[in-house]
Amino acid sequence: MEFDFESVKFSTPEKRIFDSQGTIDFQKSVAMIRIQYHLHKYITLCKGQSVPDTVDENMFTNIIVTLLDRLCKLIDETPAERTHSRYGNLSYRDWQTKFESHLSVWLNELLPEEYHRSIIEISYYISNAFGSKERIDYGTGHELSFLAVIISLDLLNIETIRGRELLYCFNSYYNVIQKLILTYKLEPAGSHGVWGLDDHFHFAYILGATQLLDSNTSLLPKDVSNSRLMEQNSAKYLFCKSISFINAVKTGPFANHSPLLYNISRSVHTWNKMQQGLIKMYKVEVLNKFPVVQHFWFGTAFFPWTNYDDNHSLPIYQPAENTDDNDVSPAINITTKMPPPLSTNTSRFIHRR
Repeated sequence: MEFDFESVKFSTPEKRIFDSQGTIDFQKSVAMIRIQYHLHKYITLCKGQSVPDTVDENMFTNIIVTLLDRLCKLIDETPAERTHSRYGNLSYRDWQTKFESHLSVWLNELLPEEYHRSIIEISYYISNAFGSKERIDYGTGHELSFLAVIISLDLLNIETIRGRELLYCFNSYYNVIQKLILTYKLEPAGSHGVWGLDDHFHFAYILGATQLLDSNTSLLPKDVSNSRLMEQNSAKYLFCKSISFINAVKTGPFANHSPLLYNISRSVHTWNKMQQGLIKMYKVEVLNKFPVVQHFWFGTAFFPWTNYDDNHSLPIYQPAENTDDNDVSPAINITTKMPPPLSTNTSRFIHRR
């Protein structure tokens, strides 16, 4: 995937997906090809590796980890207000406001000066990787934005990225997100409800299943419902970390509150099949779902809205009644919850054999 930093032009990302046709066009964009290329690159790098306790300091990890540490500190400095509401503590908006006010300064400090012109695009994906200030929610679209941050830094070729560094950075990111969810009671965004894979995450499971391929652990998919094993291995494997978080925030039998994960774990016997199915599911349920990707915007450098085959601009189906400043989707204030999957037994993407 060619990316010529010297010749490429950066611009403020803009909304391009306004309806289902935009979602279809997204599938043939340079942006989509880059996302899928790097997705497969990263799972290759992370295969069979556990999350390290520490990593050698380099520019890539320094940018990500320093940023995440500062965001974590901002949470501590912005306590949640006392409320009886199940979801949506309004103090989260205060945290987001502080985050937004610091971000540009932080990026100018952390990125070498020669890369400063890329901040106009990188800052958008970073600011959207930690939930919605308006809806006080977090979901797979925000998780996708963090993947876009990693891809953007990778395209800049700031540092050669290895699997250890990737896992360390993603694990640090999920630590911050879990803290945000618990502190401010962020609502699940675009959730399938009880029949979804997870209220908040998907890519974490792909990386997690990838880690368990050819690893030294004896863990098997059927162990997912063993809360003790999941907790014991949560620091090393993102799959276990995600399951442990579910167990921490939900009550009752695992089969009841997470039936899709439970059924998959009982019917799929290898991590290879698990990983393959989760990738297929991600491409359909995240990358090809309008309620998710409508909030993924496009600049002219990292994720351009151009056709991969001929590099021509893709059409934009912008509704006439859209807001003047083009800063929100017409559907921004309506529910983005999706209907349940076609099957309520085991995922149609993950085969038993």
